[in-house]
Amino acid sequence: MTTFDRRQRILELVREDESIAVRTLVDTLGASPATVRRDLVELEKEGRVVRTHGGVLHPRKLSAEPSFSVKQQRVPAHKRGIGRAAASFIPKGASVFIDAGTTCLEAGLALLERNANTLFTNSLPLLYHGCSQPGRVIALGGEVRSISRALVGGMALEWLRHLRFDYAVIGASSLDAEAGVFTTEMSEADVKSQALQHAETALLAADSEKLSLSAPVNFAHWQAFDSWITDEDVPPDLLRQLRKQLKVTIASAS
Repeated sequence: MTTFDRRQRILELVREDESIAVRTLVDTLGASPATVRRDLVELEKEGRVVRTHGGVLHPRKLSAEPSFSVKQQRVPAHKRGIGRAAASFIPKGASVFIDAGTTCLEAGLALLERNANTLFTNSLPLLYHGCSQPGRVIALGGEVRSISRALVGGMALEWLRHLRFDYAVIGASSLDAEAGVFTTEMSEADVKSQALQHAETALLAADSEKLSLSAPVNFAHWQAFDSWITDEDVPPDLLRQLRKQLKVTIASAS
């Protein structure tokens, strides 16, 4: 099979299933893992597929808001490193708001293991893990938003009006060098904004990939955060620019 034919077959398979594992492509095509990965790199450069951890997606799968499980597959080592670095900023005994989101979940899990903080969250996955961990976790009320596994809406906002936090760990769907921090939907933006207003110290936990993604709702400027915890792939010029506005910490992949 020629390189052209192999890549055309990859595109056919991705169009049919929308998401497919690299292992499945290797078995189907009879090609080596290295060859398939090279094909996927080139197809992603052309904008015809989106690579994830261990697999590949059709771009239309991300044309709408991706699900929580899809987000978890993207740069998982960076997410773990950033989450644990964010947790390391927070002293024992502090009250902490943990935002819904895959990177914030990693921060929350690290804090639960420490069992030295009170966590408030609208993240359903963190609440689930809180059932089996020693740390103290308190749920916001609210409506379940299934795609992001977050509690949102009027009840969540009413809870937040009566709470104050030493720290807030906030996630993002998209980052813009000039405009700031974006998310996908108004109800989630409202929760993030309210939590920021009620936190003494605000930490932005977001990987560098968010600089290349788009989302419609701008909920904060860079100056709303005390620190941005991210990975080593932020462009150096942008890093210098943003360090004039807030502290930036580069977390190692974990």
